[in-house]
Amino acid sequence: MGRTALITVLSLAALASAQDASDPFGLGRAQDIDARAMGLGGAYTAVASDGSALYYNPAGLSAVKKHEVGLSLERTVLNGVGRLDAYPSLHLRQEDLRIQSATWLLPIPTSRGGLTFALGYYRPRNFADVAGYQDDKSATLGAYEYQADGGLDAWRVAFGVDLAPDIAFGLAAGAVTGSEEVRIQGTSDGTVGYLRDYAGMDLEPSLMFKISPRLKLGLSMVIWEHIFDLQQTYEVQDQGNSVRHFRADFPFQIKSGLAYQGDSWLVSADARLNAWSQYQFEERNVSTYQKTGYQDELILAVGGEKFIRPANMVLRAGYTYNALPERGDYNPTYDLNRFSVGAGFLFSGSLSLDLAYSYSFWGWAGSGETAGQSLDNREHRALATFAFRY
Repeated sequence: MGRTALITVLSLAALASAQDASDPFGLGRAQDIDARAMGLGGAYTAVASDGSALYYNPAGLSAVKKHEVGLSLERTVLNGVGRLDAYPSLHLRQEDLRIQSATWLLPIPTSRGGLTFALGYYRPRNFADVAGYQDDKSATLGAYEYQADGGLDAWRVAFGVDLAPDIAFGLAAGAVTGSEEVRIQGTSDGTVGYLRDYAGMDLEPSLMFKISPRLKLGLSMVIWEHIFDLQQTYEVQDQGNSVRHFRADFPFQIKSGLAYQGDSWLVSADARLNAWSQYQFEERNVSTYQKTGYQDELILAVGGEKFIRPANMVLRAGYTYNALPERGDYNPTYDLNRFSVGAGFLFSGSLSLDLAYSYSFWGWAGSGETAGQSLDNREHRALATFAFRY
């Protein structure tokens, strides 16, 4: 199969989607927004009782008793190795340093129960990807290289309130923004690229149940998420740009979790389902919605933490399995697996620092017209979350 025909297919596999000029949206990868949550493998739906509850479970906000300001910083290194048949492998690397989340919590005094409001920003999905290969055209065109960067950003307002001693309700609403920039080199047209800018809104109700004094159940569901303007700019080197506008309706996204709190330890487990098989889009001024053919995305996570009294610190470890939402001629040789560790420190009762590191790996292989192609990814990610309570 020629390089020109391979360009679109390999690009889509790297994005964990199968995009083309008529199918503009790449799902990217789900990622944790808080160091404690990442240290627990993302198993946080029944644990969240801090600023990250804006994402994991807004109902957990009702347990917050002090004002809180939080900030998370992340460092990511993504390595990819692409191959085509017996040609030499191509190694690519991408690095990023950025703010992952920022939150502010405002508890309201009540005669009984809890009521807390929250404002925040975070990036729940990451578009960063690398892919490439060498073939018989590399001597004249250079190696084919694909680089994608960006992510979906969420700007949310939320509240959590105790409905009863053992039941809390939460609701989060906000704006969805972000961008995705793609650059492809080594094509017969030179360098080509896409820039996609997103603008939308979402709504997420949630519940937290205290099944027993030590056992909690958390449930949260994005019931509505709409991208009302997705602007896609396509650029070909020395040939100018073309711009198109789309709308997209996201399907429901469910989070569920259990957490058991011991005397000095905690264990938790999560199951999440993103029904991407129901994702649909339409181009502006076209009345017919189209489905993309994605598979549903299943994410399973387990984690635990242990309080070390002499050192006044918490140690954590977790694991995540992410069944990637693929379609088309590319199939995972293995889905995304992520191992994580973390630690938490409390200083003077007001200032806390949580640190976490995760190592993720996943791979793809072509079939049919893309047979002979493969891609292996390795991602190192570090998060630091600072919180000040007053």
